[in-house]
Amino acid sequence: MLIFLTQSAFVQPNIDDQSKILNRETKELIQAKNNRYLQTREKPQIVVMTVNRADNLTPKKLNSYKRTCFIVVGQKGKKHNVQIFSSKDLHGAFTADSRMNILRAASDDLRSSNKQTFNKGLRFVFRACATRIDQQYQYTLDKYDLTNEEQNKISHPNRIALPVAMGIVVIVLALAYLFKTVRAEQRISKD
Repeated sequence: MLIFLTQSAFVQPNIDDQSKILNRETKELIQAKNNRYLQTREKPQIVVMTVNRADNLTPKKLNSYKRTCFIVVGQKGKKHNVQIFSSKDLHGAFTADSRMNILRAASDDLRSSNKQTFNKGLRFVFRACATRIDQQYQYTLDKYDLTNEEQNKISHPNRIALPVAMGIVVIVLALAYLFKTVRAEQRISKD
């Protein structure tokens, strides 16, 4: 009994909803996935916290955690600020780019003032974090993870960037051709 208390006393609860914005479906998803993680050898954890402020969202004693990802939702009035943090051992799975891409992929839902829509976006962020952890530890993907299509949405967030880049290349080539033609005509007129 003492060993159980000692080991469990330092575990962060999976949900800390100070702002009371998480709905039942979101809470069930968080609990279900974390319960699956408890059955693994590494026992990673994804903690979802909501706080009544929109800045200074870094969890206290972040550096003392192991195998933990934090999704922190700051709320002040109708404004939401969602951030992803991870313990040092998960920095490979949660690079700055990957965190930004996850949040960008769900940004439309996360900006919503509608609680249901916001929770939909938050569930997407949670599932994306779970997928990153599952890939990090090479767990088999389950129903709580993102589909391949959803993962592509995160991996390639700027699908418009390629057409824009191609347009710029065409414009530059056209200007180079025009410049070359004008210079050739100037040489002919000088001769």
